[in-house]
Amino acid sequence: MPERTNGAVLKTVEGHALRGFESHPFRHFLELLLMKSKTKVKGDLILVVVLLLVGASVLLYNQVILPQRAPGTTVLIEIDGKVVSELALSKDTGPMRFDTEQGFNVVEIRGGQVRVADADCPDKICVNTGWRRHVGQVIVCMPHYFVVRIAGDAGGLDDLDGFTY
Repeated sequence: MPERTNGAVLKTVEGHALRGFESHPFRHFLELLLMKSKTKVKGDLILVVVLLLVGASVLLYNQVILPQRAPGTTVLIEIDGKVVSELALSKDTGPMRFDTEQGFNVVEIRGGQVRVADADCPDKICVNTGWRRHVGQVIVCMPHYFVVRIAGDAGGLDDLDGFTY
């Protein structure tokens, strides 16, 4: 016998799956889950395919396209919008402390990569950004107005990346 719930006609599912749930408050929801509907299956299939395509394209971009970007040669340290230091990315340096009016940041260059090793900012996003090595990549500490920018041979950014385009 069909029941009416929210304007939709539900078929009572007779069988082993709903035995013992006759008075359960979610009985109608369980009946909906057990109904076989071609549109439900088709919609689910389309959703799964779209999600797989999006995931595959992100993976392809991160694993194939990004590594082809030119490695940087220069690290520009900016405090309050002004370049205070220009360092070679090829030369390993120990931790260097940069003091700002708002706090400090410690920058380290090793193996052609740069990172902010330590900072006294509350969120530590700059520290958690990790190592960077490609032209156009940046590490930003907003509370300190501190930016580590990677540049190419000319000292500027070679190309626009996918984020600034």
